Amino acid sequence: MIGIYNDDFVDFLKQHLGDPVKIKSKNIIAKCPFCASHHIDKEHLHLYISTEIPIFHCFQAGCSGHGNISKLIKHLQGYDTSDKFIDKTLLKESVKKVKVFSEDQPFNVQYPDLNISLFQNKMFYLKKRLKFANVDINTIYGLVFDIDKFLEINNIPINENLFRLKDFLHSNFVGFVTKHKTTLILRNIDENSDFRYYKLKLQNSKFLDYYQVPGFNPTSNQVVLSEGIFNIMSEHIFDTLNINKSTRLFASALSSKYDSLLKSIVFHEQIFRTNVIILSDNGIDLDFYKKFRKYNNHIIDSLTVCYNKTGKDFNETPVTPVRYVL
Repeated sequence: MIGIYNDDFVDFLKQHLGDPVKIKSKNIIAKCPFCASHHIDKEHLHLYISTEIPIFHCFQAGCSGHGNISKLIKHLQGYDTSDKFIDKTLLKESVKKVKVFSEDQPFNVQYPDLNISLFQNKMFYLKKRLKFANVDINTIYGLVFDIDKFLEINNIPINENLFRLKDFLHSNFVGFVTKHKTTLILRNIDENSDFRYYKLKLQNSKFLDYYQVPGFNPTSNQVVLSEGIFNIMSEHIFDTLNINKSTRLFASALSSKYDSLLKSIVFHEQIFRTNVIILSDNGIDLDFYKKFRKYNNHIIDSLTVCYNKTGKDFNETPVTPVRYVL
């Protein structure tokens, strides 16, 4: 058995997706059938299939491939045979409901001391990602180094999955609490790891929560969005686009779900006509943003998409911005 799946599920994946298919403790990793045909490097693996619950997600920027395993199997062969591959008894044992705080009873987050001397590796990672800029880390909103202490002082329920992961998260991840304190976003300090990030739910929310860096104009309707936290941090620090003085906030939700992110910002910030600037990953085509503009025309006044001509994104230096007004 591979988690909840029978061994022949891997053979099925190899037959329809080809090699390699990697088996990790928490995921089966393979080429994504939804977006791989668009990539020059088709060997790069972005499709993660959970070995604990029957879901999959593609982490390639701009790909919408995600859902339950039935959807994936039907996409691959035209019909669903998921019952053939999943052991329902193991599935029942694996699925645990995580107790989270209710939105009606807001969670007042407490933060442990950063203790730089104890977490020098995490401090170095953070400085490196911020290009060794002169930044007081105590001013970085929601920053968490000591994951164990954070879980302890906030009485975070430890279910079976988190119990297995927490030592690894404590040793290898830096945390950032989202603006409305619903999620702890964790980033792996090993940039070569397949396990790049983890989201720990703290409380329920009706809207997608996001990590935010405040801009310098609290009355402006201009918001800057990006997939990665370090993209918005870097732009906030270095202002390569010369937009800081005209921006209300910078936000990241660690995904390219800009529709949900923008709607959440509109709701929470009460901005009803937004001037949106997106710091895009180079892997996302302009057509993706044209659709985003079309479907959100009722809440967008203007949309500018910016790419870094000399890097993958805005956290890579040097930054040579190219702008497209859509």
